[in-house]
Amino acid sequence: MITTDAFEVKPIDAPLGAEITGVDASAPPADDLVRALKKALAEYGVLVFRGQHLAHEHEQVAFTQAFGETVVPWLHGGERNTFARIEEISPRPAYTGEHPSCVYWVNGPGYYDRPDDGYAQDWHADVSYLQNPLHYSFLYALEAPESGYQTWYASRYAAYDDLDEATKKRLEGRSIPHEFKSAFPNLSGALHPLVLKHPISGRRALYGVPGYDRGAPVGMTEAEWRPIRKRLEANLAEERFLYKHHWRTGDLLVWDNRCVLHRRGPQVRGQTRILRRTVAGDGSASDLRKRLLGWG
Repeated sequence: MITTDAFEVKPIDAPLGAEITGVDASAPPADDLVRALKKALAEYGVLVFRGQHLAHEHEQVAFTQAFGETVVPWLHGGERNTFARIEEISPRPAYTGEHPSCVYWVNGPGYYDRPDDGYAQDWHADVSYLQNPLHYSFLYALEAPESGYQTWYASRYAAYDDLDEATKKRLEGRSIPHEFKSAFPNLSGALHPLVLKHPISGRRALYGVPGYDRGAPVGMTEAEWRPIRKRLEANLAEERFLYKHHWRTGDLLVWDNRCVLHRRGPQVRGQTRILRRTVAGDGSASDLRKRLLGWG
């Protein structure tokens, strides 16, 4: 349990997640507040800030930037010609805002209304296909339906803890490739530790698996890896690993991709949702731009 005078932490009745009160995300946070929130993220994985008012994207960007480098723009300028055109991934529209770190996800009447399209319904950790992933994701609901829209989160701490000791020893020290060629054809695959020791909590987590991982870990055959990955996929259907967030307008969710997977939950046709996403963490924007686009 984290105790702080800066805000109140209320653990959610789930294997991960906590609700935060006493924080106004429309104002850039002080350094001590950011350190405390990062500590809470390392412990709980997902933080829920209810009733936020982030009408202007620069407010969300300022809050995000306090946590580190913001992500390279996906759909601005030259990226438009390199992103492999998002409609080739899905007809779901994505919009970029005035600030290059913002992506808006929109669906509903007047936009796009196919809740059964499968987009983002696979488990993943954001941008794990980058060699230097940005750790923290920020998702804000400008408009959420009254019912029928969720995002699901899964604890990779719990997934690691659930493994038997022999399997933990087999996985320790191994790396596994991640890639997202359908979206970023110019981006070579990244190699990440399969078991990640979180630098803040000190706990071990299975990083980004299953998600954008491709193939078996280095030094392990597909036959050896297949039953382990199948087990990890199976535990994502068990409530003891999950938090299912029911969105409200004004919700800001922040999560740590090093210890959490997420996916889009069920939706209902005919209801509008407008979400704004930013990402932050360690890394160089110019280096990421070079890797994404193949030029400096």
